Amino acid sequence: MKTKKLIASELENLTEEQLNQVYDVIKNLNDSVTVETKPSLMSKLSQIKIDAPENFSTQIADSLGRDISEE
Repeated sequence: MKTKKLIASELENLTEEQLNQVYDVIKNLNDSVTVETKPSLMSKLSQIKIDAPENFSTQIADSLGRDISEE
């Protein structure tokens, strides 16, 4: 908050033309702050679609000789 007060006190001494320049600089800073964020791992994983039969996992387990009986 201290910085905002310092800036405000300095702005009081500027001419209208200088204030316009400061405004343009601030506007450019705000526009350049837009940062592209990389999608998260979970959002990437949620986009994965698997086209397989409903009993796919049991077919694989059976083919590997694993016991898939429900107790």
